[in-house]
Amino acid sequence: MIFFGQARAERKHLKAIEHFLRKRSRYGRDVLPEKTLTRLDEAERMAKEALGWGTGGERRGEILRRLETQFGDLLRTDKHHGRRENAEVALVAIALALGVRAYFLQPFKIPTHSMRPTLLGILTEPENQPPPSWPVRIFDLVWLGKSWHRAVAPRDGTIVSVREGRLFGVIPWTTTEIVADGWTETIWTGLKQSSEDGSRIIKARAGDRVKAGEVLANFSSTSGDHLFVNKVLYQLRKPYRGETFVFTTDGIEGIESGLRLRGIQGSQYYIKRCVALGGDRLQVRPPILWINGQPALDWACQRVAAQKNGYGGYTLGPTYLTNPEDSYQVPGKDYWAMGDNSGNSYDSRGWGPVPSRNLVGKGAFVYWPFSKRWGVIH
Repeated sequence: MIFFGQARAERKHLKAIEHFLRKRSRYGRDVLPEKTLTRLDEAERMAKEALGWGTGGERRGEILRRLETQFGDLLRTDKHHGRRENAEVALVAIALALGVRAYFLQPFKIPTHSMRPTLLGILTEPENQPPPSWPVRIFDLVWLGKSWHRAVAPRDGTIVSVREGRLFGVIPWTTTEIVADGWTETIWTGLKQSSEDGSRIIKARAGDRVKAGEVLANFSSTSGDHLFVNKVLYQLRKPYRGETFVFTTDGIEGIESGLRLRGIQGSQYYIKRCVALGGDRLQVRPPILWINGQPALDWACQRVAAQKNGYGGYTLGPTYLTNPEDSYQVPGKDYWAMGDNSGNSYDSRGWGPVPSRNLVGKGAFVYWPFSKRWGVIH
């Protein structure tokens, strides 16, 4: 029994030596001296011989001793070797992730409700009851992307300001601070995220006199859908009618002029549904979108027009398609983008077609949160 145990230990040790020699030889093939590479190859050959099923225990023990005596210097590593190896693995992983993001799949977050209910943006809702227990709140945050926010006045006072700040004053996590004369209540979200449809949910206002125990804010916020954008597909083919697609606003003046007025510089990413292609003639006869003289045939557009399950139908636009008799022909290489939440979507009806050069990719898959919208985007 002792003999078999010793044999197993020797084979395990030899396997570790052979694996280490093979890895060191491959990693150092282009930097190690020729003499060192020759010795590595010889040592690796000996380790493989020792592991062969026809090699007896005596011969295996002899090879193991020779490896430890003649090639011991090759089997030792300096104290920084493990850290260097881990750093190399991390750099390779980062490079692969950046490559995938740049050329294949790009993560994207839905910020608004223009594609609702197909895709959901950040949703903030007032609550009447206190937040649930911490286990429930943790589950909601991890699984559904839902967080709960509540602030109560600890004692009487007058609100001095309601402002955005950073966690502990320095950490770049946006918070909202309700500052009174003598105390401060912090809400873990920004002022922009603590509003819905432009109305503030935080009840406290500068100058308000509040009493101890008074609820200053009580609301929940759900993260917008996070999805992957397929950046390869449009290198192989053009978009189809009815697909959700992501594009940049670069050169679309109707969008970027409005962004500049809000102090936002540079191109943004938008996600809409590609409802029409170059050459198509469009009309909106609420609630139906018409393409080339007939109601849009693709399933996604028919779903919107049906006005069921949260879809409100297609509505007239502010700049293009402003009345049922108005029509527009999409230029030859452009695309017409509309949100599924047509009545609350600033899209091609406001700023015109999307040039083909602006295309980023097809909305492919919602990967978080794990709601009913999780999975392939339709």
